Amino acid sequence: MTKMKLVLVAMMATVLAGCATGPRIYTDADPAADFGQYQTFAFVEGAGKNAEAQYQTLSGQRIEDAINTAMVSRGYQLDIHNPDLLINFHLKTEEKTRSSPPVYMGGYYGYRSGMYVGWPGYVEPGYVDSYTEGTLSIDLVDRQTRQMVWEGTAVSRVTSSLREAPNETVRAAVASIFAQYPYVAGNSAPRALTQ
Repeated sequence: MTKMKLVLVAMMATVLAGCATGPRIYTDADPAADFGQYQTFAFVEGAGKNAEAQYQTLSGQRIEDAINTAMVSRGYQLDIHNPDLLINFHLKTEEKTRSSPPVYMGGYYGYRSGMYVGWPGYVEPGYVDSYTEGTLSIDLVDRQTRQMVWEGTAVSRVTSSLREAPNETVRAAVASIFAQYPYVAGNSAPRALTQ
């Protein structure tokens, strides 16, 4: 398989929404940022593009569309000429291995100890679990100060069912991240997050 195809497969695999419980979500915000001043947004040049080929991948386009939907639903307007916020996103996959050594369980002697040998015990076998972990990070940057004001990250195991439904996977991953974004356009007060 060519390097380009491997990159595209990896990018597609990164798009994630998590297992039945969903991805792990992490967020951070600049406590000094006044989110009430932000009403428009645009994507940074190069967001979602393949670094080698300089074009946007299908995964990148899906993610951009999902982010656009999430921002518009919060009252923000797309303005490519004079945006208040610039949005960037990053995709990454990593092969992981998790293992557990065998556990040796000793025999039970109890009150018979010393009288005779009890049953010999057993071994709980260990395991090695290899899997792909995908990470999607979304950055919101103040265009005037060029400072990041908010970031959200979703981390999940990439399964075959996620790879087979890329549109749904992307929408769910982006929705999970923005479920933790507490602001709407033009309003400084954060709203309560629903779980």
